[in-house]
Amino acid sequence: MKRIIFSSLLIAAVSFTFTSCLKDKGFDNYEYGINDPDTQAPGVGFSFGANAKNDYGLDVKSTPQVVNGLTNVNMLTGVVPSNDVNVTLTNNTTTMLAAYNSANGTAILALPTALYTVPATLVVPAGSRFNDAPITVSNTTTLDPNKQYAVGLTISAVDGGYNIAGNMKNLFIIFGVKNQYDGTYTLNGMFHHPVGANPPANFTGTVQMHTSGPNSVKMYVPLFGGYYSLMIYGGGLNAFGSQEPNFTVNQVTNKVTVQNVAAGATTFYDMGLGFNNAGYDSRWDPSTKTMYACWGYNLGAGGTFGGNGSAARLWLDTLIRTGPR
Repeated sequence: MKRIIFSSLLIAAVSFTFTSCLKDKGFDNYEYGINDPDTQAPGVGFSFGANAKNDYGLDVKSTPQVVNGLTNVNMLTGVVPSNDVNVTLTNNTTTMLAAYNSANGTAILALPTALYTVPATLVVPAGSRFNDAPITVSNTTTLDPNKQYAVGLTISAVDGGYNIAGNMKNLFIIFGVKNQYDGTYTLNGMFHHPVGANPPANFTGTVQMHTSGPNSVKMYVPLFGGYYSLMIYGGGLNAFGSQEPNFTVNQVTNKVTVQNVAAGATTFYDMGLGFNNAGYDSRWDPSTKTMYACWGYNLGAGGTFGGNGSAARLWLDTLIRTGPR
């Protein structure tokens, strides 16, 4: 899964107490991007510390993932250190998360401490300006993909006579859990309901696919604000109640299967059929990020469509991923 850090500038969302703020005309004029050695004492801060939040996408997996670069510590000095600089980090998630949620009206959760580790200290080597303290997340399979999780770190001490930049001492990270199939899709579909749409009716809509497991996603319809399957019924685009199609991709073959995971649902989907009972290759195409799936329920004897009359339903979906959600 491609990891992308999205950084929001610290405008008004949340502020922390800033002391000994390292700032000067050289910094403002973009002459070197660090504090002016002629007017300020040298200091240290998180490279992304001035951002209100830093978002990071984690894969759904039971094996460790290492987040590098995000916790980068920057020596704010015109001259590189001639000796190693020891920086102490403190986990300040509770305080920073409460401030962020209060300021933004959000309900982000703390990433459970049992699931991650981050070094308490890091060393910026002599002759260098940067180093980072990688965050290792051990297991994400227990996290809810519909929620966000935060980690807050603070630079609490540094040796060598360096100042801690008050406006760069805090780093607030928000983690989301998404697999490679998660995102926004254009759905070109065909639905066959013997009573309401006969012959089969075509439709187009926008849906989201939400991570529901390491290699599965559940269809969410923004137009109707819930997990549904789309269809044409009664002459217009509609959502099918009590149907929450969950698409699972075989990681070896890229074959797709679909199951109804609505609470209390007893519907099982029959796979592999196309319209007119022809075979259909339900699959994921990684080159075009397109999912093809044919699925239905209450099919007739031998898997034939229409054998159960008005009880039968059949969908033929082509889902084209257009970007993240």
